[in-house]
Amino acid sequence: MDRYMRWVLKWPKVVLISFFVVTVLLGSGMLNLKFDTSIATFLPQQDIEYQYYNKVKEIYGDCDTFVILAVSHNNLWQYDVLNNINHLLMDLEEFEHYNPSQEQQRTDKLAQVLSAQAITADELLNFFNADPAFKRLLSRKLETIGIAAGPLSERVKQKLKTAAATAGELKSRQTIDEIVSPFTAKDITGEDDMLATIDLIEKGGNGLRIIPKTDQEIQEFISRMKRNPAFEKGIYSTDAKGNITDLGLIIRFKDMSDSDAIAREILEIAGSYKELNIIPQGQPIIYIWINNFMQNDLFMLVPLVMLVTIIIFFINFKSIRGVALPVMTLSMATIWILGLMGHMGAKITTIGISIPVLMIAIGSSYAIHILNQYYEDYDLITQEGKARGLRDSMSHISVTVLLAGVTTIFSFMTLATHPLEALREWGLFTSLGIVFAVFISATVIPAGLELMPHHADGARFSRRKQSKPSFVDRIIGVMSYLSIYHYKKVIAVVMVLVVVSVFGLLRLKVETELLQFFKKDNYIRTSATAVCEKFGGRWGFNVLIDSGQADGIKTSKYLNIISDFRTWLGSRENQDLCIGRTDAFPDVIKTMHMAMNNDDRSFFAIPDNNADITDYLEIYSDEDANSDGRVDHFEAYVDPQFQTCNVLTRLSQNGGEPLGTSALKNIFSRISEHLTQTLPPGYSFKISGHPALLIKSVDYIVSGQVQSLFFSLVVIGMVVLMLMKNLKAGLLSLIPMSVAVIANFGFMGWTGIRLDIATSTIAAITIGIGVDDTIHFLNTFRKFITNGDSLDLALEHTLQAAGKAIIFTSLALTFGFSVLLLSTFKPLIDFGLLMMLTMTATTIGALLLLPSVIKLINMGHVKEEAGVRKLPHRVQEMAVSP
Repeated sequence: MDRYMRWVLKWPKVVLISFFVVTVLLGSGMLNLKFDTSIATFLPQQDIEYQYYNKVKEIYGDCDTFVILAVSHNNLWQYDVLNNINHLLMDLEEFEHYNPSQEQQRTDKLAQVLSAQAITADELLNFFNADPAFKRLLSRKLETIGIAAGPLSERVKQKLKTAAATAGELKSRQTIDEIVSPFTAKDITGEDDMLATIDLIEKGGNGLRIIPKTDQEIQEFISRMKRNPAFEKGIYSTDAKGNITDLGLIIRFKDMSDSDAIAREILEIAGSYKELNIIPQGQPIIYIWINNFMQNDLFMLVPLVMLVTIIIFFINFKSIRGVALPVMTLSMATIWILGLMGHMGAKITTIGISIPVLMIAIGSSYAIHILNQYYEDYDLITQEGKARGLRDSMSHISVTVLLAGVTTIFSFMTLATHPLEALREWGLFTSLGIVFAVFISATVIPAGLELMPHHADGARFSRRKQSKPSFVDRIIGVMSYLSIYHYKKVIAVVMVLVVVSVFGLLRLKVETELLQFFKKDNYIRTSATAVCEKFGGRWGFNVLIDSGQADGIKTSKYLNIISDFRTWLGSRENQDLCIGRTDAFPDVIKTMHMAMNNDDRSFFAIPDNNADITDYLEIYSDEDANSDGRVDHFEAYVDPQFQTCNVLTRLSQNGGEPLGTSALKNIFSRISEHLTQTLPPGYSFKISGHPALLIKSVDYIVSGQVQSLFFSLVVIGMVVLMLMKNLKAGLLSLIPMSVAVIANFGFMGWTGIRLDIATSTIAAITIGIGVDDTIHFLNTFRKFITNGDSLDLALEHTLQAAGKAIIFTSLALTFGFSVLLLSTFKPLIDFGLLMMLTMTATTIGALLLLPSVIKLINMGHVKEEAGVRKLPHRVQEMAVSP
């Protein structure tokens, strides 16, 4: 390290210029950064259940991930309102049915129209009166861009062309598989011993829907909807009197590997119909809202965290260099890691949002320790000369920082083997970020100090002892007094705290449901509640019931078993299952049976005769686009062999509260128990879907947390043992961190903060930051013991030398993380609160518990004279001074 420091101090300008160049090069990658709030990165993709989930999607389509638009109006049953809803539907259908030649014609015409020297927005839109869907798209994009009065500027024209091209590319993906609505739904009718499908709203010769205009036509439309009981809470919802209040547009997708673009387009389309009351919901929509919250909080709160940290820096060092150099290193470390993520194509996930904040935390610790050493050695540097004194001072503290950095890196690297992708990436990138923070701090700060003048009479920089101790000095004095003369009481109090925390740990709950991340009055949650009340739920899962043989579905026995199961799910005694709606193949057969019996609703039932079921399916005709033996209308409900039926089960809420993973686990357990007891021999079942995978991810979070904690403590203990060549030091390093982790989990248990994807990183952070303070303390303690200090004197000197840096690091980070409490995003609020607790716990652990344990085991091997119980004068002074 001494050789490296000689080189840095010899070429400080070269070093700083090189680092600025690297910062610019890496920083350019931040332009490529994207956010990924999808649940995919939090799912166990190598797990057999995840693979089965993908197989289910291949057979039945993605039935459990959808978007619902609940559409209402004060005067719903008017032609103008219904026509507006039709336009809304047509705008969405643009992304379902792709016409390449039409899109090319639109692009060419738009380019031609925009080539005019002066054209206003209204004039532009009038050119597309014959293409109303594209006209509405241009109007939406112009509103999003924001335009001023008068002719469109070249900047606006270019943005509009880009937006239109992007929309065209999104259409070409044909992400939307199907839109189920009152305007697109089909029903089954029977006539002359034949079954056929009819549209609830007929189409004209041009293929466009004929929207009912007169009162009679509207009433006929309402009657057609109400004719089929399966439509209620599917494509419409009613009030207590049975009047239709909302129409539902359910949007299903082919491939949701990247839902961000299409979900944003859906929100933009829905938002453009301001005359309609539209409530959007569904997992893809929630991902977008979470994305927006993450970005807003990241861009607003991280600068505030940095500002608070700067204030603490100034209070501590009271100099420009004491602020400028740390801020420079923190900024560089953050830019390097985020830029690298951008260059590598990595995305910021829900948990990845903590990375910039973490770089501030870790980087602040290293910067404060280095600068604190510089100020401690200021007089020595003056005496020895700047060149030699600065080299000696920086070489010593850089070794401490390097040791702390190595152990912290190992702590975070234990997450790199986590079964969940999001946590693996977080462990990898935070580890790299710490490498950057250590490297930058140990290089840029010494180089900057070398270029700055060192005044021999710099009294404001010197740490010569003042006649009146500061507040921090008095805190250190109290800790010295307690750890030297009341160490047994300190340890006893900590043991009581540990016991209380263990009881809190037993109350800890694990949660991965996204809605739990938001406050109760947040629109995300209130809209979810509204959609659940109107349409039975915003997401769902699949119950696959296998008859055991091909065509086994086509029997009255099997279909009645499915119907009985659905009745059991929705029964009054099972309201706690929170099943809002189910859809399954028996409804198709029931509708056919009713249609073949003059639409008599008493025949909306399963036929007793198996032959009737077979006949219905033979005489029924509809499209089979993929020629797999199932008409398209059946594909969500049955497999090609007609052996297994998919019961689409939509989840509601529990008293207005979103269902957490513990509730989901109970629901699936009850369903499994019921089916195990009621299904006949030869039948089998499986449950699949996003909720099932969330439950599985909980198991991985818990097991991964235990594994990470165990390996972190073992690896760090071994690293400290090897670095300090002292078994006691290795074991001692584990004590304050272990206590801090237990206290953290205990606090979470007692306060109801749940262990989720975000808070599952707190343990690794606690260990990572705690080991910095511990190593700094032990390394300084070893120096004083080696110099011949007695045990008590070594502890006093260690607390004086290292304590101030540790305390100011803790203060900077505690106040910095307190800013996160201003967030509207619950994970960030919990993260900020737990980080504040972490800073407090690790500081107390390093400055009070650790010296108390050292005193208890007499680590210094220096016996004190019998009867000598007098506290060193300096410690007394700091402890009692007013």
